[in-house]
Formats: sequence, C-alpha cells, structure tokens
Amino acid sequence: MLLFRLVSPELKIWSSTNMPLSLIEGALGGIGLFLLGMRLMSDGIRTVADARIRDVFTKLTSNRFYSMLFGMVTALAVNSGSAAVIFTIGLVNGGVLNIFQALSVLGGVLIGASLPLHIHIIPYSLISTPLIFSGVVLKFFARKRRYANAGDLILGIGLLFLGLTLLEGSYRPFDHHPFYTTFNELFFHQPILATIFGALISFLVQSARSSVTVVASLSSGYQIDPITASRMVSGGLIGVAAMGALASVGGNSVTRRVATTYLFFAFSVALLLVPLASLMLEAAQRLPFVELSGACSEGQPLFCQLAWVHTVSSLLVACILIAISAPLARMLGGSSVITGNGAVASQPCAGYLDERILNTPPLAMEQVRKEIIRMMSVTAFMYADIHEVLSDFDARRADTIRQHEQVLDSLNHEITTFLAALARTADSPEISYDIPGLFQTVSDLEHVGDRCENILEGIVAKKEAGVVFSEDAMDDLKRLAQVVATAISDTEHMIRHGFIRDDFDLAAAKTAARVVFETARQNHFERMSNGVCPPRAAKLFNEMTSDFEGIARLCWNIITCQGRKR
Repeated sequence: MLLFRLVSPELKIWSSTNMPLSLIEGALGGIGLFLLGMRLMSDGIRTVADARIRDVFTKLTSNRFYSMLFGMVTALAVNSGSAAVIFTIGLVNGGVLNIFQALSVLGGVLIGASLPLHIHIIPYSLISTPLIFSGVVLKFFARKRRYANAGDLILGIGLLFLGLTLLEGSYRPFDHHPFYTTFNELFFHQPILATIFGALISFLVQSARSSVTVVASLSSGYQIDPITASRMVSGGLIGVAAMGALASVGGNSVTRRVATTYLFFAFSVALLLVPLASLMLEAAQRLPFVELSGACSEGQPLFCQLAWVHTVSSLLVACILIAISAPLARMLGGSSVITGNGAVASQPCAGYLDERILNTPPLAMEQVRKEIIRMMSVTAFMYADIHEVLSDFDARRADTIRQHEQVLDSLNHEITTFLAALARTADSPEISYDIPGLFQTVSDLEHVGDRCENILEGIVAKKEAGVVFSEDAMDDLKRLAQVVATAISDTEHMIRHGFIRDDFDLAAAKTAARVVFETARQNHFERMSNGVCPPRAAKLFNEMTSDFEGIARLCWNIITCQGRKR
C-alpha cells in the first residue's frame, strides 16, 4: 500500500477531487459477487427444481393474475425490485418459468417494488450473510446430494444479495457523493439525460425507497426542480430492468430475450413519461388516497409525490406487460427451439398442452403430437451438438447439451402426465389405440437424451483425465456417430411427417448399422490385444460405443412404434 501511494500521487490527487478509488472497488466487487451469485443460483435452480417444484411454480403462475401476485410477493419479500427481477431471470434460466409466466411475474415485480415506498419492510441486506452461512453449511456438510444442491441455491442467493449490498454501499453517502458533482451540469438540466441518470441511480441503489430518497435529497441539495426529479424517478424503472439484463449474461437465449424485452418496455415507457412529468406530479398531489400512504406520513411532501410517481409509472409498465404477455411470448418463441451462434435453447416446459382441452380428445391428441415433434427437435439438436463435441470440445456447447437434457426430462414428465389424463377421458378406440405408442415414443426420446448425456460425460472424463484415443479409435467413433445421426434423421422425419421415406428399409438399416458396430468392436478388441489401447481409454471407448448403439436401437424402436399407427 505504501509503494502504491509513493508511485501514484496523480491517482491520489484524482481520487481526492473526483471519485475515491474505494467507490470503484466496491462497485466492481459488488458486480462480481452479484454475477457469481447469479450463476450459483441458476445452477442450483436447475438441480433442485424437480417435477414437484416445477408443478408448484406452475400452479403459482398458472395465469396472469397469479403470476402478477407472485411477482409482487417476491419483490415485497426481499424489499428490492432489482433482487426480485434477478430471481425471476434465474427461474427462467433454470427452466422453471416460461416466457409467458416470466413477463407477467416481472410486471408484478414492478408493482411490488413500489410497495416499500408506502410500507416499511425489512431490507434484504440483513438476510444476505445468514443465507451465505446456511448455503455453505449445506453445500459442504450435507450428506444427501439434494441438500448439497439446495446449498448451492441458497449460497447463490446470499452472494447475490451481498453483491447488491456492496454495490449500494459504494454509492453512499447519498447527499455528498462525488458522482453528483462530476455530472451535475451534464445530467440535471437535460430531460432525457436526467431520466438516464435516474436509471443509473436505480441500478446502483437496489431498493425503490433508497432511490427515491436519493432523488428527493438531490432535489433539495442541488436545486433540482420537482419536474426533473419526477423524470429521474420514472427513469428508475430502466435501472431495475437493466439489472435484469445484466443477470441474463451467460444465460440461454430465452433468458436474454425476456430480459431484453423487459428492458425495452421499461425504457419506452420512461421516455414516454418525460414530457408528462408535470402532469404526473399534479396527479400524484390529487390522488384521493395519498394521505393514507406511509410515504406521506413523514412530513416530506416531495418524497410523497415522487413515491406516487414511481408507483404510477410501475403500474403503467406492469399493465402493458401483463396485457400483452401472451402475444409477446408467441413472438419471442416461448415454446420453440431457438438457435444462435451454434447454441440451442428451448423453453423447458410444454407449450401446447392445456388441461382445458382434455374434454376434446381429438384436439388434445393433436397438441400432444405437436409437443412430441418439439421434443424430437430438441433431441435432434442435442445429438447434433454431441456429434460436434466429439470432434471439437466446446464448454458452452456442453452446457447447452445439459440444458437440453433438462428440457427432455421436463417434457417427458408433462407429456406423460397429460397422456395419462387423456387416457382416462378418451372414449374413441382410435385414440385409445394410439396413446400407448405415444407413451413409448416419449419415453424413448427421453432415454436418447440420457444416452447423449452419458456420451458427453465420457468426452468430459476423457478430456479431464488426459486420455487420448488413437486415430483408428476416433475414426471408429466418428463412423458410429454418423450411423446414429442417420437414425436420428430418419426418426425425426417419421415423427414430423407421420411416415418414413419411400426408399427407407428398416431391416436393411439395422443390418448395415450392426455391421458398423460389430466392426468397431472387433477393431477395439484388436487394439487392446496389441497394447495400443490402455485400460482407461478402453473403458471409455466401450461406454461410448454402447451409448451410441443404444441411441440407434431407441430410434429404431420409435420408428417401429410410430409405424404401428398406419
């Protein structure tokens, strides 16, 4: 530290006149802890959220109204709109919420974030350290894997809250922060820039009450007129949405689309309210129930007005999001496979199934077939990634494969549950005849995903152990992978179109594939006999060969099962 002071007099002068270095350190450290907590929380949600937990969230967010209430309660519980937005983004990234549910929940979060302006809530900063302690205890001392995974989730939430607390702490003291002196002339006298400055305050100060308090104190300390203060408060919605966009960094494509859409609507509404700032202030003064608010009981009329400006702005964005959440979800691809940069992301929940259509079995069967086609698409993309990773390992592609496996598990549970309910209500012999085949198809597709994950684990184990396959062994694996890719393509054609190609002969395809598999096994035995293949490599090769062959057999079963309908 002494050496740093001796060699950096310029930095010391700069920090004393402008912004202390500790403030920058606090902000960077807070963002780092926040991103680390977000990653741990998302991974924890993926591992902990089994079918029962997904069912609970499905019921809690079954329609727009329930989703809005869930968002309100979440924001109110943590006393921070930013923290609630981050948690919602984590649920989307973890596959618990779909786009339709997430947009309605985010609308409710905005409403819930305004409630602490009118009632006093325990701040989230008080629970961050207990959560970290609890998470560490579960992660490192729990004997059951499920509890250890829950420890990851709790630890991630605690680190997330601690990062937000550190980020906000770097912004104190509010009244005499050098940040204001630096940007006083630039931001405080331009309507659009004042709105953006309000977004920056909300991004750094995580609770609505603190951000409105900052703006109210700036209004008195820097001679800012109430209209500019109103614009800054409306701009605070952008800061909350920007925190969600930051939380989506490293997430899948669906998560980034939800966060970007949320930011777009918050930004648009905040800009639309810029010329209406004076009307917003007048309306806040004339509301009949203003005096009942806790914000107006502290003898601060400007804080009271700004609190209601924040509330009305939040209600406006929330109403827009909730009203158009359904068409937005369809436009954003709420239940389709989304590709980008070679990666694939899919909403890990059914997009076509609805219990209300069980009373019309033909329509229900059509929706089930659409969902199975989607499940087949996810499986095909998953195997395509496996084919690529076999030759050129990519960590991001490996994460995508694991996400696809979670999607397949979720779809398997939802489709089989729906088919079981349909079997009890269907009175048509044709439908009763088709349901067992659909059960088998869904189960086989899920098993294909399991086999793909096994191959991925073998590739990862090979890489981590430094095992190198011989050139002949890699050629055999690539031939096996190509044979299985053909089987996957034939299966997808069968499921998507309901019939197989005219020139396809299942018996001939099986015979040709078995020749390739038998040749690979014989070559592998010769390499082991000649000492070319060490035991560790031999074990991995055997496991991967078995999984490739298992995928091919499952594909043939699906083709046979689907052909049974004809």
